[in-house]
Parts: sequence; structure tokens; C-alpha cells
Amino acid sequence: MKHRRHRLAFALCLLIPLSGTAGCAYEYSEPVHTPVPAYEQGRMPTAGPTPTAGAPKPYNDRRILELEARNYAQLDRLLGELPEPVLLSEVGPLDGPVRGFGKTERVPAAGRYTVTAACVGASGAEISVGQEHPGAPFRPLVLALDCAGSTSHVLELQQGYVFAHLTLPSPGDTPWTGAVGGVRVSRMG
Repeated sequence: MKHRRHRLAFALCLLIPLSGTAGCAYEYSEPVHTPVPAYEQGRMPTAGPTPTAGAPKPYNDRRILELEARNYAQLDRLLGELPEPVLLSEVGPLDGPVRGFGKTERVPAAGRYTVTAACVGASGAEISVGQEHPGAPFRPLVLALDCAGSTSHVLELQQGYVFAHLTLPSPGDTPWTGAVGGVRVSRMG
């Protein structure tokens, strides 16, 4: 009889905390969504995407933006007219919160291609251009740019994909100065 009481007391001790939490209810506020007729949806303002805390903020210093616009104009002159056919063409900022850039394009046919790159407003930059092939060692062409003019190189490409990445050679976050760069890959006639 004594053991029975101990077992009953033990079971009750286990049930008391469980019964205390069984009555708990958690309520979270749900956003209220009222259906809107389709004809009114066009007149309603839409909210843009919510920026994340880690997303880079756009730069809005008028002097830097004007300098960047002048640098883009000079970059266009350095890269020259777009030769035909252009396989890959990309321009963008070299510093600031979104420094460097890259692009990948499909190479429709094997052959000789010209890579032309330039930068303006920085002391230098690097461009990496290449392809990956299964079983072959990965060796992209890396061109060092001095930002005084354009640099060109002839490259033999296979059918597949080619990438081009342009970055400042120094690591870390840098202040936005308006420096820009560009790269073009075109098939040789």
C-alpha cells in the first residue's frame, strides 16, 4: 500500500506541471487583410521591398554622383564604339558599398575573342576573364589595369560560358569615390 501511494504521488507530481501548461494559449497578432476589389487595386499605392539591414545603401552625395557620371562618359570613350558582335558588356562602380562587378554570358561558338577593359577614377583595378571546363584546370586571364587607358587582349574561347569580373585589387570596404570600370568581350571578325 505504501508503494502505491508513492507511485500515485509521483504521478501527480508529474501531472501538475503538465496541467499548468495545458491551459496556456499563445496569441500572436496577425496582420488584418481586407480583400480589395480588382478595379481598386490599380489605384492603391504599392509598397516597395523592405531593405534588409545588411543591404548596401545607395550613395547620394551630389559631388560624387556628378564625378561618377563624368567618369562613365570618359569610360565610354576609352572602351570605344561597340564592335560587332559583342558577346559581353558590363560597366559599374569600382568602390563604395557595391564595389566591383561581374557578368557571365554564353559563348555561341568557339573562336578568338577580344577582351577590352578600362577604369577611370581609381589608381588601378583587375579584371579576370575565363571559362570553366570539366576536367581542365581553372586558369582565368587576369589583367592589371592602370586606369590611364584601355587594355585589350585576344583570348581563345570554347563554346560554353565566359565570365568577366572587375574589381579593385585591394581588399576591404572602401569609400565611394566615383571610380568606375568596364569590360567588353567581342568576337574577332
